[in-house]
Amino acid sequence: MKKKTDRKTIIGSSIFGCAAAIGIAGILGFNALSGNSGKAFAEGAESGQSGAKEQRENGWEAANRDTEYVYCVGSVSKIYSTAAVMRLAEEGKVVLDAPVTDYIPEFRMADPRYKDITVRMLMDHTSGLMGSCYAGAHLYGDTNEEFLDRLPEYLAKQRLKADPGEYAAYCNDGFDLLAIITERVSGMDFTEYVQKNLCAPTGGDRTGSGVTYLSMEDLAPAYTAGHSLYDEGGTQVLGAGGIYATASDTARFGAGFFAGNNSILSESAKKAMAARWSDKDMYMDENGLGWDLVSINRYEDAGITVLGKGGDSLMNHAFLMVAPEERISVSVLSNGGSSTLNALMAEAILDACLEEEGIQVTDPEWPAAVNICDIPEEYDALAGAYAVSGMEGAAINKITFPEHKYMHVESIGPYKTTYMDYALTEDGRFAELAYEVEDSGIDQMRFALNPVYISFQTYADGRNFLAADQNTRLPGIGEQAQHFYIGEKLNEDPVSADAMAFVQKAGGREFLLVSERNSSSIYDMPFMGVVPAAEYPGYVFVTNSGLGTRLLKIADATHAVSFTTIPSSRNRDLLDVTLKEDESGLKLVTSNGLEFISEENIPYFDASLSEIALSSDAPAWFKIGKEMANAEIAITDRPEHSVVYVYNKFGEVVYTTHVIGMTNVLPMPEGGRIVFLGRDGESIKLTGF
Repeated sequence: MKKKTDRKTIIGSSIFGCAAAIGIAGILGFNALSGNSGKAFAEGAESGQSGAKEQRENGWEAANRDTEYVYCVGSVSKIYSTAAVMRLAEEGKVVLDAPVTDYIPEFRMADPRYKDITVRMLMDHTSGLMGSCYAGAHLYGDTNEEFLDRLPEYLAKQRLKADPGEYAAYCNDGFDLLAIITERVSGMDFTEYVQKNLCAPTGGDRTGSGVTYLSMEDLAPAYTAGHSLYDEGGTQVLGAGGIYATASDTARFGAGFFAGNNSILSESAKKAMAARWSDKDMYMDENGLGWDLVSINRYEDAGITVLGKGGDSLMNHAFLMVAPEERISVSVLSNGGSSTLNALMAEAILDACLEEEGIQVTDPEWPAAVNICDIPEEYDALAGAYAVSGMEGAAINKITFPEHKYMHVESIGPYKTTYMDYALTEDGRFAELAYEVEDSGIDQMRFALNPVYISFQTYADGRNFLAADQNTRLPGIGEQAQHFYIGEKLNEDPVSADAMAFVQKAGGREFLLVSERNSSSIYDMPFMGVVPAAEYPGYVFVTNSGLGTRLLKIADATHAVSFTTIPSSRNRDLLDVTLKEDESGLKLVTSNGLEFISEENIPYFDASLSEIALSSDAPAWFKIGKEMANAEIAITDRPEHSVVYVYNKFGEVVYTTHVIGMTNVLPMPEGGRIVFLGRDGESIKLTGF
């Protein structure tokens, strides 16, 4: 393979505007670093203005300037927390295969298997932890330095979803435990440790975290796709997603993983991070230690190893891609878009760098599917209901094989049912069809563009899983191949009449968030619903637009629990829920630290309300009835740290004081809700006109 001995640095800068080719509306920053040693630097365009404060005062004009912004890099932070503990391990201060309890003695769970969780399992997502504690995790214009300290308290109430080490499923909480280990062992704050031991050695000087972001200059303005300027968001899950940095600093950090660059880690430590956690099953996750991707087919085919990690948090998105042997590090940071789009852009930049070296990377050709019209009778045993988890949330997929000619999938969600048909192909997988056979006819079956391929996988213990293969092509952008388990066959166990009292109490109700502080971003999507799965009476859908829909199994009259064992990241972020009743009414409490109250327990807003008393512990919720629908209500006085949200009847935010320059006139949509958030002893004053 051709190597250059002297590579020029590719200079990049942060750009504000709309990059229509990849669908990102907002702020985009990127840098590619290359060099012959571990000390590769990129130059950023200098800023001639004062940063985030001026951006708020002058809006779009000030933001549209030549500077390099600071973004939250989201889950790219997991590479920082992993590298921190790997460095401590090299110093003999941490043993990767030692129990987590050796370093966090107060770590306890409501499941004795927690004692078997090792430090390494936190790094490779195999700990068996449920996933993500959200309480106090994402805030607007605020910090929560107690988050790491309180995490063991939240975990103490949880159980495990799998035996430690059984399979990898994406887990944020594990990396926050790594941040705690870093602090306990080093005696330094996590942010300080990262700055001193990971960023300074790689030339980074503009890196901070969710507890320091408010003091950082040139924070990327938080614009929505509709060009509304929001308060800055602070991600408090420091080890999982709370690092803030420029694109240059992030790419410089990536350069620390170049072959021959031992500025932060030894070759053996970097090699350990770059090894896939398990090679036993192609449909299991492909992560290493911290890294999401340690093997990308299109680069492997060209003889190149590439490491990748994406991240998404609030309005910021990131991707870091490193080719260690070629000494190329690419960081793409944005507000708007997604880490998936950033990954495709990072690939395009990396491909351009490799082309300079005379290395051509091409996408593999997928052979065209060939339909087999007759489905063997042995597939009948695989028909039935499957619990499926996808990007749009959970569903029950009811699978049949009409006339043994094709596979029909009835996907039952909490609010609607969709239908999809698949044809059996020569390799034993079922390829997605462009139309339902009922519409096109068996003789006119056509494969979909970029079809999803579904296959059945049976484990030795008798469990049946659905696996999916998909090669998604985005014209002019790139393509992405994915292989993963997506579903598990349901055991339709009978549920006792007493347990069905859960549905009688909670079924069809909507619950409103009451446990979060006033700055929490979870008030962007504070509604949780419980929807019975009508055809499958032992199950309920628990819905939330931000946290996603989950399918839970009813355990008893007051509990519904996660039950799936899908051995991939489609089994991430599981939760159990508990129904409670007190003098304030019926409540829904989640195992990841959130509490919701039934909507029937909140009052209607009326014209007599001229002052709303605020409380640090209890949001003031109101329903908007016909009497107040479309009334003109104005805020005449509002304390600095208080917040007001208005939602329409669909639960969508139509007003929030987190938008910079928002009017003081409140919209009052019929059937909507309004919430006032603040601190003890304060109040918001209103007037009608």
